[in-house]
Amino acid sequence: MLILPHRLGSIPRPEVPMKSSFDATPSPLAQGQQTYEPPPSPQQQRAIIALTVTGLATLTLWLVLSRQRLVDFFYPPEPVIHFNLDINSAPLSELSLLPGIGPAMASRIIETRQQRGPFKSVDDIISVPGIGEVTLQDMRPYIRTIPDHPTEK
Repeated sequence: MLILPHRLGSIPRPEVPMKSSFDATPSPLAQGQQTYEPPPSPQQQRAIIALTVTGLATLTLWLVLSRQRLVDFFYPPEPVIHFNLDINSAPLSELSLLPGIGPAMASRIIETRQQRGPFKSVDDIISVPGIGEVTLQDMRPYIRTIPDHPTEK
């Protein structure tokens, strides 16, 4: 059995009452049906204030402590490679990675190492011609000496 609507192409829809912003029906407040809710007691007020202050303090502490770990999505930090070289055994290719040291200075470090023997401490690298206090301070975090380590020949 086939049911067709009265007019072709139109389907009857039920009427849905629309509420207008200019609705003239009286509100519950105007009808005298107002309910009174007393304010929180002083104890409840103190608890609400304590919870709010604790939450704000926690949020502030989290923001301050995590600020170092936040990364800007559009400007990420440049990748940093942390390494530590043994200046008594590092080859020319590794020594030239040190800040302030190029291939020529790296070859001078190797020559000094071969002539005088292994460096006893990091400060002994000052004996290499061309390396001063400033260059030593720049490369100090990246170098170390391993005692009794055979040097490269």
